[in-house]
Amino acid sequence: MTFVVRGRRRRWVAAGAAVLIAVAVVTVVAWQGADPAPAAPATVAVQRGEVTSSVAASGKVSPVATRELAFSVAGTLTAVLVKPGDEVAVGQDLATIDDADAREARDDAANALSEARQALADAQDAADTADTSPSCTTALGAASGTTGDGTVTAVTVALLTHPANPDLATTPAVTATATSSTAARPATAANSVTATATSSAAARSATATSSVSATATAATTPSPASSPSATPSPSAPGKPSASPKPSAAPSRTPSPSTRPGGCTSGGSSNGGSANGGGAAGGRGGDAIYTAQVAVNKADADLAKAERNLTGTTITAPVAAKVLSVGGRAGDAAGTGTFITLGVVATMMVEAEFAEADAVSLAVGQPATVTLANRPDETLPATIAQVAATGTASGTLVRYHVLLAFDGAPEGLLIGQSATAGVVLARAEGLLLPQSAVRVTGDGTGEVKLPDGSARTIGIGLRGDGDVEILSGLTENEQVRLNARS
Repeated sequence: MTFVVRGRRRRWVAAGAAVLIAVAVVTVVAWQGADPAPAAPATVAVQRGEVTSSVAASGKVSPVATRELAFSVAGTLTAVLVKPGDEVAVGQDLATIDDADAREARDDAANALSEARQALADAQDAADTADTSPSCTTALGAASGTTGDGTVTAVTVALLTHPANPDLATTPAVTATATSSTAARPATAANSVTATATSSAAARSATATSSVSATATAATTPSPASSPSATPSPSAPGKPSASPKPSAAPSRTPSPSTRPGGCTSGGSSNGGSANGGGAAGGRGGDAIYTAQVAVNKADADLAKAERNLTGTTITAPVAAKVLSVGGRAGDAAGTGTFITLGVVATMMVEAEFAEADAVSLAVGQPATVTLANRPDETLPATIAQVAATGTASGTLVRYHVLLAFDGAPEGLLIGQSATAGVVLARAEGLLLPQSAVRVTGDGTGEVKLPDGSARTIGIGLRGDGDVEILSGLTENEQVRLNARS
């Protein structure tokens, strides 16, 4: 019986302990579920500083210009002296090809020029020899009024003894013939000259005409006598001569290659003459002209051959960095681009700006550049170019912009990543974070004071993270950080 009583006591003790635990749990849960006391709202003070509005875009560092270099003729590469990434100086040799064919072509062109010049000299000598022949000398003397032996021609005699006289109604026609022969002269020259002088008066119906004809002849056989004779033949009295017909209009195209008697001057390319012997003079001029054309062509061919020979070696035209090389020694090279150089003297940043930001960009605006390997350094730059047309990338349109460093740092790498930023506007004065100001209109906003009351303020520039405060607040005055709380 004693055992039964002890078992009941234990059950009562266990039940009481369970009740106490349950009460404690309910008490703790009820205490945790009660609303905590509200925390004070975060505030921020009005500060003085600079407000900036800017846009940014990613890009890369690139050279301002590139040079594509090639050989002037095709050939086999004998040496490639650079590789991509090398920096080269002006005039430095970069690559060469076998120049045997180009050198042979240059020598052939030089020989052809020498032969053409010799042919031109021979043609000029032939023309000069024709000008000094006895027939040319006799004909030229007859045309000028004297012969080779000093005899005055009949033309000169007639013109001196019968000058034109306007008072005479009629003038007898005089014909003079002078003949001389010289046994020592092997050549015969004949020249016929006719001179006509005409004068007329308004009051006279008659026309005075003087006609003189002279013929000079030199024969190879001696003549028993040489005597000039002049036989005047007066015209019929009282009968005026017929009105003279005007001579044909002179040609406006001179023929300097032929002088009197058909003698060539040796320096013209005209093809003929109206007087005797003109065909011979034209042929002499044509020979000189043809030879001169050949000299000009040979000279141009030699210049081209020399350029081709020089072009078998590629040299650097500017100080630059090698971007690409098109082969190695032993390969066949054509006349296309073989080496590409990047001019690193003035490097730039190429960036792609969104359409909404590009409309605010202009050449000359200040900018900043941050390089991937120098994240804590901001480099000043200036916009150098803004593309006139955009490039579509999916649903976005971007514009290509070039930015020039104001002072390029050392060690720039072609193609390295960069971030470009352009400041569109700046303002100095009071400012608040954008979260502390709720914009209500054009130039107006609203802030909340620490006690929760609202205040209308005047605002200016809305920058990247701050808003310019124009009125309604003073420096160091506290407002709630969240204007919408």
